[in-house]
Amino acid sequence: MTEPTRDLLPAALPEGFDRLLRGAIDVHVHGQPDLSAALANRGADLDVARLAHAYGLSGWVLKSHLWSTMDRASHLQRAMAETGFAVYGSITLNPPVGGLEPSVVELAAAHGARVVFLPTWGAAADAERDGYIAMLLRRVSPAFADYHARRAIALREPSGALCGRARAVVDACHALGLALATGHASLAESRAVAAYCAQIGQRLLVTHPLHYTRDPVELREFVDMGAYVEFANAPLVHPDGHLTIRDVHEALAAVGPERAILTTDVFSRWVPPEPECLRMFVEQLAYLGWTAEQIATMVATNPRAFLGVPA
Repeated sequence: MTEPTRDLLPAALPEGFDRLLRGAIDVHVHGQPDLSAALANRGADLDVARLAHAYGLSGWVLKSHLWSTMDRASHLQRAMAETGFAVYGSITLNPPVGGLEPSVVELAAAHGARVVFLPTWGAAADAERDGYIAMLLRRVSPAFADYHARRAIALREPSGALCGRARAVVDACHALGLALATGHASLAESRAVAAYCAQIGQRLLVTHPLHYTRDPVELREFVDMGAYVEFANAPLVHPDGHLTIRDVHEALAAVGPERAILTTDVFSRWVPPEPECLRMFVEQLAYLGWTAEQIATMVATNPRAFLGVPA
């Protein structure tokens, strides 16, 4: 018996399965591997990128919690050249790349980065709450716990002001035209970053804020400062997830689609490949009453504006 071909997949999906994803850009895609080659989360990057193109997506931002992704993004971009599918590289300012270093931002930009993520597992706020990624990395590296404790990165001074290194990173992103995301910063840190970005006109995405608050007033505060706010699918499909699609629906109603960006942020074996996760996400929101135009704003228009690429 022969193996089924990938060409059969669209036929197995609902008619018009790509209707809400045409032109979408997912700005939070974890590659394979990310944390470890042993922690397989899906197929190879190129195979999933081809699948994403078949689903109607027009691009990705490839992210890693450990290493820069510019070389991988460039390789995928060349392999996908005939399709027009865009793959953007990024760097996450965790301890392995030096943390809050404007020089690292400049070097990443010279190497083709489009997005800079502030620290994720390397953030002091994430270390304090013993975040999920740090738990996985302890399984990979016996020495990680000590390293993590010694290298945790705070974004604010004891006074509450944004620290000088964080301001320098934001300044570097602004000077180079890069997009900036808050990583796993605390709500207070993200608020300080957003305020400074508003002051200098830097494009900012507040990543998965529902990890920290569901208060519509706090979410609107980011929008009022000109930031984009991310709503990710990953917490909705995790076995220990604390959110449902209706939580996202209610938060979106408070924020509005004009500054919201929908992403996947998935990287586990128990979820479908990224494009199917995004399809499930937007179809559920459509079921709850969000229009095709509103969804297009959140998956296509706003990601392009955040990245600074043509509409």
